[in-house]
Amino acid sequence: MHFNIMYKIMTTQQIIRLGFTHNDIRRARSCCVRRLSRGVYSVRHVCTVEGHRRLWASIAEGTHAEFTMHGDIRDEIAELDAAVMARCEVRFQKQGQLDRATESDAVTGAAASDKSSPASPPAEVFSHISAALIHGLPIAYPVTHQVEVVRPGVNRRFKSIHVRGVTIPKHHRQGVRGTEVTTLERTLIDVARTYNPDISVSMLDNALHRGLTTREKILATLAQCLEKRNTKKVHLVLDLADARRESPAESIAAVRFFQHGFVGFVPQTEFDATSLRSKIRVDFCHKAARLIVEIDGLGKLYLGSGVPRDELERERRREQWLRDQGWRVIRVSWKELFTEAKFEEVRRVLMGTS
Repeated sequence: MHFNIMYKIMTTQQIIRLGFTHNDIRRARSCCVRRLSRGVYSVRHVCTVEGHRRLWASIAEGTHAEFTMHGDIRDEIAELDAAVMARCEVRFQKQGQLDRATESDAVTGAAASDKSSPASPPAEVFSHISAALIHGLPIAYPVTHQVEVVRPGVNRRFKSIHVRGVTIPKHHRQGVRGTEVTTLERTLIDVARTYNPDISVSMLDNALHRGLTTREKILATLAQCLEKRNTKKVHLVLDLADARRESPAESIAAVRFFQHGFVGFVPQTEFDATSLRSKIRVDFCHKAARLIVEIDGLGKLYLGSGVPRDELERERRREQWLRDQGWRVIRVSWKELFTEAKFEEVRRVLMGTS
């Protein structure tokens, strides 16, 4: 279990224990520290102020990651990831205070009901998208800005937290940093019940591709759930999932194929391109229509060599080889996954009218 990105999260008390004052913290906020919520901060990057080294030393050492801003939808997901980490950290700190107070009471013989002792944080379980982030599952695109938790008998929405009152059986929970999170299988089920299939299928594809779970385990967990809402939706997501897909963009494309009624697309099909001295693997292949669909996920051309021009040239050679073999190639960009035009083009090819 892990977060997608491990940022350096610190509470005000932790920063003060390092020797900083409240004024120091305010100055650092214009430099290398960003406020996540009341009393909780993340360290953004290594700065030039030597006195701040105690804040960002772990980033310089590679233990934590910089809070990188991409200028696109990834920033919203990173914000939520940090917010979930911050809530974990706050609960971890509160539980630590409670444990220390309990130990002190045991030594001094103080009554357990002593009002001066810190109160235990209310029982809650991280769930849904927040649990998915803790498990390291991909969030295809932002669907909420709220941390999602479950508390018995409570249904409330706050500015930054969504509290659900469903009952989570003990065997559908596991511990993490002083609190609890729904298990991987229960998380996948809850997301499938609640969010669009392209969100849940991309998570499930990733979990199956990485060997984190199986359909059988998910079905067994589903049968144990007290909640029966949208069970058919969960089964649909399981039917659409495929461990061969390698990115959320491919998963979204597969969901779009289903929504448009397209069948026959096989993911990750490989060709032996002798003239290129390599093998070519395409995202989707429809053999009967001699059609290849390639999905350009967010930032795809910046992978590999890291030089977009080299990647573009490599893609051009691949596409030309495929066309020389009689294949039609349609490229779908990230933005086009959420429009109709490209899928109408696919439909025309499948119908033999283009």
